[in-house]
Amino acid sequence: MTNQLLLIDGVLRQDATKWIYQSAEPLEVIPLYLGTRWEELQELGPILVELDARSPLLHAIQHDNALQSQASLMYTQASSATVAEHLSQFISITDDLGSQSLLRFADPLVTWHWLASYPEQAYKSLLGPISQWNVAVRPPNWAPSTPWEWRAFRPQPDSPTLAHPLSHMTQSQVEALDQAHRWRFKERLYDWLDHDFPNTLRPLAEDARGRWLEQRIQDAETWGLVSERSIAIWLERCAYWGIDFATRPDSPYQEWLRRKPAAQQLPPELRIQALDDDCLTQAEGKAP
Repeated sequence: MTNQLLLIDGVLRQDATKWIYQSAEPLEVIPLYLGTRWEELQELGPILVELDARSPLLHAIQHDNALQSQASLMYTQASSATVAEHLSQFISITDDLGSQSLLRFADPLVTWHWLASYPEQAYKSLLGPISQWNVAVRPPNWAPSTPWEWRAFRPQPDSPTLAHPLSHMTQSQVEALDQAHRWRFKERLYDWLDHDFPNTLRPLAEDARGRWLEQRIQDAETWGLVSERSIAIWLERCAYWGIDFATRPDSPYQEWLRRKPAAQQLPPELRIQALDDDCLTQAEGKAP
């Protein structure tokens, strides 16, 4: 008998436990942080739910894009407790530098990038008792609208066992998680620009908006910016003053440098934040 399991990210669906029990179904619910040192955060961690074949939740995960962005679907011959025990190995992970962190493997965007970073031969070890792990791959908000697609990860027969513990990531996985983080960051930037500076992206063709956004982020990084706050400030100045504001001789930025010569000696991070502070002070002074 094949069991169907829903894996929900408690950060993305913070009412998950309440929402599940409102279905009035006899569901088995296992918060994966239960019994760990993160037990107090169990509602914000991964939550495993065993579904009946006629469960409305099964229909929802197959047709509701909102839920597909918060959860993934698994098939297994094993019990939900066995799957939960296997997945618990991924809660706390290490990398080649010895860093330790929590892996948000229930976040479908993370799941997709993380699993896709391994060769197919690794899925037998990674999936363990899971016979298939389905993740909905969605288009980013900065790209032309396309249908969501399901990506199925399956164990490959006769595959060798991974040479390192399941709780350890190699550089390929670290880079994949960085890509997932960048994806999420770009989406936040896009939503913010679209709301606060609609004339920046909307005039562009749909397929050009993502390129514009990525190029501005790369410009900021080339200039020496690394933090999300500083990169957001850079994009805000691009929206106000133009994409060449840092090099154009007649830009307000160059005028600011002439008024604040000491700012030229600041590292890029501190300089762009000092610029932002002065812009905010000036804007507040003009407010009625």
